[in-house]
Amino acid sequence: MRGAGWRFWGLCVGAGVLSILTGCASVTHGTTQNVKIETLSPEGKVVDGARCRVSNDRNDAVVRSGLTLPVRRSGENLSIECTQAGQPPARGQAISRANVGLVGNVMIGGLIGVAIDTGTGAGFNYPSWIRLIFGEVRSFDRSAQTGDEATVGMKIGTTEMAAAPAPKTAATPVPAPAPAVVAPPPPSPPVAVAPAAPARPAPAAPPAAPDARVSMDDLRGLLPAKP
Repeated sequence: MRGAGWRFWGLCVGAGVLSILTGCASVTHGTTQNVKIETLSPEGKVVDGARCRVSNDRNDAVVRSGLTLPVRRSGENLSIECTQAGQPPARGQAISRANVGLVGNVMIGGLIGVAIDTGTGAGFNYPSWIRLIFGEVRSFDRSAQTGDEATVGMKIGTTEMAAAPAPKTAATPVPAPAPAVVAPPPPSPPVAVAPAAPARPAPAAPPAAPDARVSMDDLRGLLPAKP
């Protein structure tokens, strides 16, 4: 065999080994998938612009209905909930199915590739166009989708309008507290007052002392009379 032939088969074998080591689905499908979300009224009319939350173990994103968003592939199912004013919620669950890349890895015995495709989620698909209906819960299966046409899924439940918040009532005015009345202190017990002692008369002034002076005439009067 010529050198060119060997090179060709060498490249083929190398590509095969690379495909097994990196995961067939990881190469052919990638780890994301575009999914279109559409919402319908109970009467079947398309309602664009509803707020839709899309989540699985690898995603948690918000998109408006009528648009397409990239979703991380996963072996877990995809949950969707769309809300619109005046409508009950529209809920759905997109079932994860193995894609041909993962099946190919299983058939050729590429266990490493299977593990990679499973770990990255690249080996799984969701329906590519999902239609939800307000007021219903639906299940969507890729195996029931024809090509890339829209799938309305299977009804598995219903939803109800969220209860309107109770109107706020005017708060009852609280009367202002009455001013505190301070009770007067109890009267002090009467204090017995002793009657005033009667005023004592002022002592009489002692009589004036006689004049101690003795005149000569007084002395003569004390002498006996001469015979």
